Amino acid sequence: MDAVRHDGYGRRRALRGGLALAGAAGLALSAPGTLARAAASRRDGHGLPPVPGMLGDRLANEFWFQFDEATYFRQTPQLADAYATIAAHVGGNPLTGVRDAWVRTGTASGYPETYATFLRPVREPLRVISRTQVRVFRTYYGHRRDRILAAMSDFAQGVLFDPRRAPVQSEVHTMDGDPPLAYHTWHAYQLASVLFDIDRRFWTAMIPVNGFSWALQLIAAPSTRTVNPALPRETVARVAASWLPRGVRRVDADLLALHRPGASPRTGATPRRPG
Repeated sequence: MDAVRHDGYGRRRALRGGLALAGAAGLALSAPGTLARAAASRRDGHGLPPVPGMLGDRLANEFWFQFDEATYFRQTPQLADAYATIAAHVGGNPLTGVRDAWVRTGTASGYPETYATFLRPVREPLRVISRTQVRVFRTYYGHRRDRILAAMSDFAQGVLFDPRRAPVQSEVHTMDGDPPLAYHTWHAYQLASVLFDIDRRFWTAMIPVNGFSWALQLIAAPSTRTVNPALPRETVARVAASWLPRGVRRVDADLLALHRPGASPRTGATPRRPG
């Protein structure tokens, strides 16, 4: 996801057989707003101009392209200020700094209150960042939870090829990094939004989907410059069945466990207890 490329972020195939599991994720999105209603006529990609060389779902490609435009390449002054304020608060990179604070507090006593306490001074900048991201989701997908889940699945598998990103050598919409720890950074921001009641319903529903995407990409290990083969439907459905039913606390605990000594973020596995 280019929106946070300086954190090693980067950037879905339709879930198809696993789409029925979307309900288990409880992806209850707010009713579509003005932007979402405006985009309703193009929810299947209809009306979007063809892009020579583009591969994968047309609407999903557009969604991720515009998500990056709004959150990174063409940030509003307000969004840029929000990130700058957070950077000053964490003493460095606003992305890795927030993730580091999540790990630091999450592996100590008093969590999650300690995490909320640390980020409370930047609650309003967090609100600006959340609203920017949610606005793009609503513009292209409205309240279609199945389509959001499918977009995240395609993203994780690296099957969306967009030649418009050739200038930045990131033609495939997927997460950068091996392992793609930017999913953990995004989780840290999503969790902060939940704790501060910022677009809470949306992010409460998205947290298991983000965890699902992290686990799926560990398996897919996609290239960021050439289109990748889709994973077998059975594999996607298996990962969905594992992650989508998990609540916020369970996802949070499972991701935090990967940052404890002896854990393996590359495989998503935590060490077994002896015996």
